[in-house]
Amino acid sequence: MTTGSSSRGNGVAEVLLALSVALPSLVVGQGCEPASGGVVSEDNESLSQINGLSSLNGFCAKNGYRAKNGLELTAGLATEVGLPSTAGLMTTAEGRSSVSYLVRCALPAGRTVVKKDQYGTSYAFSGMIGLAPEWETGKCGPACQEWVTSCMLSLVNTTGQHVPVYLMASAPQIGWGRDPAYPKQEGTFFGNIFLDMPQAYYCAGRDYGSPIDGRIGSNQTDPPYTDIAGPNAPCSAVRCTAGDGPAGKDGWKSCWGWNHPITVWHQ
Repeated sequence: MTTGSSSRGNGVAEVLLALSVALPSLVVGQGCEPASGGVVSEDNESLSQINGLSSLNGFCAKNGYRAKNGLELTAGLATEVGLPSTAGLMTTAEGRSSVSYLVRCALPAGRTVVKKDQYGTSYAFSGMIGLAPEWETGKCGPACQEWVTSCMLSLVNTTGQHVPVYLMASAPQIGWGRDPAYPKQEGTFFGNIFLDMPQAYYCAGRDYGSPIDGRIGSNQTDPPYTDIAGPNAPCSAVRCTAGDGPAGKDGWKSCWGWNHPITVWHQ
């Protein structure tokens, strides 16, 4: 992939955001030729390196992500109440990596949250996709929670490999429109990891049988999600409603009553 401008459909340039050494990068485009939307994610660090994302401990614990890690959904990530410095996520390297994914999924490019750890060291976390911009200074309601959940689940790689994936969703920040460089429809992710009893699901895409290591369909170890309708159940069989892409084949805009799913394609 390249940096700089590209002739994407609505004129928004393709941007490569290089984060700090420990963090991954994203290439974001609103449309491409011949596609009209989508977000490409290069998961360098991988969420398997973040506490809880490769297991059920912390991320989908009985008391939920929020209770274990100090997040307060009624306050913004930029506030001390919403994301405290002296408890939970900001107190460990793994937790701060989790914060990087929360911020990049929730806030748009150009927005940065600066937080301190328990020792007073400051860290800057950059937004990118912008699925829940309201969470910077305000509360994260149900739609915010579900979009951030779908985004984070879509980036899980339980092996730690650097694997590029292409995201599609009804959210205008992502949109519809296939990229020929990402021909395989892996699956769709949805749920709410911020509930007291977290719910994290996926359903299989049409190319589920051609997995990449650390992703759904492979021999994952303690993945944080489950197939909502049983092993290998395809999205087309689990009450999913097709999105608005060409012939509805780009992805799904709702699944099993969840209205904020993200469909992932890979190479």
